[in-house]
Amino acid sequence: MRIEDIAREAGVSSATVSRVLNRPDLVRPETRARVEAVIREREYIPDSLARGLASKQSRTVGVLIISISNAYYMEITETIHKRLRDTGYMMLLGATDDSPELEKRYARDFAARRVDGIIVIDVSNENFASGFFAREAETRPVVLVHSNPSLRGSGMREVFLDQRLGMRLAMEHLWGLGHRDVTFLRGRRGYSYDLKEEAWEEWLRERGAEIRPDRVLRVEEPNTEDVVPLAEEAVGRAIRAGLLGSALFCCNDLQARGAITAITKAGLSIPRDVSIVSHDDTILATSGRVQLTAVDLRMNEVGRAASELLLEALAGKGTAQDSVYIAPTLEVRESTAERVS
Repeated sequence: MRIEDIAREAGVSSATVSRVLNRPDLVRPETRARVEAVIREREYIPDSLARGLASKQSRTVGVLIISISNAYYMEITETIHKRLRDTGYMMLLGATDDSPELEKRYARDFAARRVDGIIVIDVSNENFASGFFAREAETRPVVLVHSNPSLRGSGMREVFLDQRLGMRLAMEHLWGLGHRDVTFLRGRRGYSYDLKEEAWEEWLRERGAEIRPDRVLRVEEPNTEDVVPLAEEAVGRAIRAGLLGSALFCCNDLQARGAITAITKAGLSIPRDVSIVSHDDTILATSGRVQLTAVDLRMNEVGRAASELLLEALAGKGTAQDSVYIAPTLEVRESTAERVS
């Protein structure tokens, strides 16, 4: 069956059928529904290779994330997927495990598959500094989602998440509740963890508080579900060694869930004995017995912003310097309370 046959049965032109297949957002809903009904009934499968060769577009977009099992990345990519789907694009997904080499390999593989554009969430400093993605942006639109202030204004399309601000909001909240001894739980490596720890130290230094290295707990596999038992173990050791302060900041919700288990197993109460603030505010922040106070990175807004920047670029709109700033907020729930003397 050909496009012409679909058009005849739906009572529209071949050009309308083509728009339904390639740019459904440009077709009136009732017309689109009528054409799609014929396509389903006839089980029509368009030749995507032929369409790509003719239009010089693959109607695919590559998205790079660090981890599939971290809800932070999945909530962003779910929003991206829905927006791309609604405009006739398919999303290809690659998880880099925080490896610059794997990030580069996937980006090259996307290019070999002739994707129309690429979105990189938490771009590695190495591949940015080397100019890899700047060179890639010369052949197809690239949107970077990141929290590194030194990358801002680099001349590439970007969505900037102000995680330093988020960390300060968390510390302001805990400080206001009387907590002066805040333990910091982080991944062993990763720029966002370094950034948050710097903000944690900055806050304490500004107030003349002691910065204790033994209040920093580090875990491996920080961005995958494997970190939950590792965080439990790390916080458990800190409790047994008397190194857990009156409050605990966790760099993501996965780490926070492991920390909660360790604290409750030790017979301590949240928030009476220990207040906890988490970061990201994914579904994990509100899905357990303890509802977490958390820094909300507004993942849906991030996904929408990244999608729109890319779609505008693919439509020949906007500029390569387009930038969107996302300011996090703090969602206060039951895991924090005033420090008990």
